[in-house]
Amino acid sequence: MESPLEQIWLQTPNGRICYFVNNSFKGRPTIVLLHGLSANHTTWLHAERRLKELKLNYLMPDLRGHGHSDKTKERDLYRYPVFTEDLREIIQKENLSKIILVGYSFGGFVALDYATKYPSSVAALVLISVNHVNPLIYKKINFLTWPTYYLLSFIAFALLWQRRKKYHYFDQETERGYWSSTFKGFITMPVSINLWMLAETANLDFRGEVGKISCPTLILKSSDDPFLSGREAEDMRQKIKNSEIFVLKTPTHFLASKHQNEVMDVITDFLKRRKIV
Repeated sequence: MESPLEQIWLQTPNGRICYFVNNSFKGRPTIVLLHGLSANHTTWLHAERRLKELKLNYLMPDLRGHGHSDKTKERDLYRYPVFTEDLREIIQKENLSKIILVGYSFGGFVALDYATKYPSSVAALVLISVNHVNPLIYKKINFLTWPTYYLLSFIAFALLWQRRKKYHYFDQETERGYWSSTFKGFITMPVSINLWMLAETANLDFRGEVGKISCPTLILKSSDDPFLSGREAEDMRQKIKNSEIFVLKTPTHFLASKHQNEVMDVITDFLKRRKIV
């Protein structure tokens, strides 16, 4: 697929972050799309046609540790506040005053953190397959949280030696099937970083923060998500003012990876109904 995206680099004190932008529509809103764990910005390339129809500018980062972005093996660089500040610096560099923020899975954790810290800069928020707390809490097996956290952290440090001379940049949008793209994503980033980010889920808790979000918010989940329960989605809806839930009738956590056409239909309808675009 031919893409009008421009590749740009942001230099931070903790390494370079890569992101891609399309600013074809002057004076129109910008939608920021955050991918999930072990992916990159190509998660969203299939959505380009719909974004052009809406005349939306768009910005797609490679999150730290992914794609072309910095992969320094330092544990504290892979906590939510670091990802959020990376995003904040990108938005400031692009001189964006208001954004439509879309977060998928792990990218949704970053979107939540950003929206609670900088609510006035978010015109609308879309959360796809996103938890606002450690999902083990809703499964009533929270006692496994910290043993799992320390096990993942131990394995991550044990694998710090693992490295490749070059990390292959895979195109998730053209991969056949979710698991194929996930495997390629997993081997195109250091294993330690992947495990640190999985472990970071133990620290996920926005229960006291999501009430700060007042922009129109769409919570998009599947009918049977092994990580996001209907009860948790409803709790988010009640806590986030001006929010709504949409359930896609398919049993998977991987909505943006496997069902992007349906996801974009729902997002388009939401943005039009709420008069965001």
